[in-house]
Amino acid sequence: MREREPETSHLAHVTRDLEKDFEFTIGMIFASELEAYHKYVAYAIGKGFGVRKSKTRKNDKGEITRWIFVCNCAGPEVRYGCPAFIKFKIENGVHKVMDYVLEHNHEFIPKHQKHLIRCRRMISNTCKGVLVDMAKVGIGGTMAYKFLANEAEGSENLGFILRDCQNFLQSERSNLIEGGDCQKLLNHFHCMQMQNPMFFYA
Repeated sequence: MREREPETSHLAHVTRDLEKDFEFTIGMIFASELEAYHKYVAYAIGKGFGVRKSKTRKNDKGEITRWIFVCNCAGPEVRYGCPAFIKFKIENGVHKVMDYVLEHNHEFIPKHQKHLIRCRRMISNTCKGVLVDMAKVGIGGTMAYKFLANEAEGSENLGFILRDCQNFLQSERSNLIEGGDCQKLLNHFHCMQMQNPMFFYA
């Protein structure tokens, strides 16, 4: 299987190269939002927790000047209300650590389940292409996912779960319909019928 495209490969690179004893410090600088976010995601994966982007502050020009990333278990709407977060000050795209809380009030995700962490999951363009091509010849999402997992030598190495695969394929079908390209949709159904005589459409 070919290597993943820019965003997924960047996160994989940051995760792989993160020092085992890495910790954030006040004043630490990152060149972009992607660099800052992926560093925190890589740190989180190493520890065993998920991350989501939270509150922002904008200036009079509508530019983001503050951004907070939090633990997935943060907030009153979830079970734990975890206090862990990291806040960045942003100037000309540069992200500087202003404040952070690294302590959590819950257990971390065990190593054998870390591949399920939401912020780590991402379908690469390569895998998207394979899923679309397989769908065109009538191969369902579950079978396509199993094929990709086998190619990656295990679902834990794939970067996404079956539900992500199914959601992506559903989105592709919806986009096809919303785009008004009925002929392509009919062609897709025709190919599915050629592959499976039991498949019917009207």
